[in-house]
Formats: sequence, C-alpha cells, structure tokens
Amino acid sequence: MTIEERVELYKSLFPECKAFSPMRRVIIAKGYRKADPLQKIELLRELATELTKAYKVRIPVLTFYVRDNNYVMATQEIYLTEPDLEGFLHQFRHHLQNEARQYERRLLLVEDTKDLDERIPFKDTIYKMYGEDDARAWAKFIIESV
Repeated sequence: MTIEERVELYKSLFPECKAFSPMRRVIIAKGYRKADPLQKIELLRELATELTKAYKVRIPVLTFYVRDNNYVMATQEIYLTEPDLEGFLHQFRHHLQNEARQYERRLLLVEDTKDLDERIPFKDTIYKMYGEDDARAWAKFIIESV
C-alpha cells in the first residue's frame, strides 16, 4: 500500500480524528503558516501539549535545530531540524506508536475504535522501518484533512 493509499484509508477510517481539534485551535487559528521560525517553535510546543491531552499520552521533549528529524523512543524526545509541521506530526506519530506498545493502549493508533484491528497501521507497508508508513501517512492525513 502506498503512502497516498494509506492516507485515503485513514480519511475513510478516522473522519473525526482526535488530532483535528488541536490542529484547528493551534495551527489554523493562531496562524502557523505566517509565523516566523521562533513563533513556529512555540506553536509546535503548544500543539504537542494539546495533542498529548487529546490522546492522553505523556508529552515528548521537543528539540529544534540540532539534528535530523527523528524520535528517540528511550527518552521520548522529538528532534526536528526546522520547526516544520509535517515533520513534527510524523515524529509525534512515532511517539504515539511508542505509547501504543503498552497492551492497554493498543487501540491508540486506531483512535480507540474497538471494531478496528489495531495492526492496521503496520499492515501492507512499503518501508522496512516499523511504523514508518503509518507515521508518514498520518502526518499527511492530518494536514490534508484540517
């Protein structure tokens, strides 16, 4: 399944995604696209706080301008080269994947929908890195849907 096909799957499965409301409140209402880089950092930190409340997960540490975009599972840190929205959402999804490793949170990635198979984000992938397809598609899905 390509990333674009996965985005369309997510649009059909999650028409009321928990991330939509925080995205509208923080990114759209506060003008992320017109903000300067320092303002974008603050807006992404605010978005991280709102998303952690929506998904009821621990807040990750955000670090900017240090290294390539990545997520460090052991320390729950998101590193971003630039304050980029898609990069942030991609790495935040990896954070959600990390949280979903706990048995009681296994439905986190399918928006706590008991009727869905919790393995959907990891089926029919093209990337070898576990969860990469899901993270890329989820970031695009959120941006396109809001």
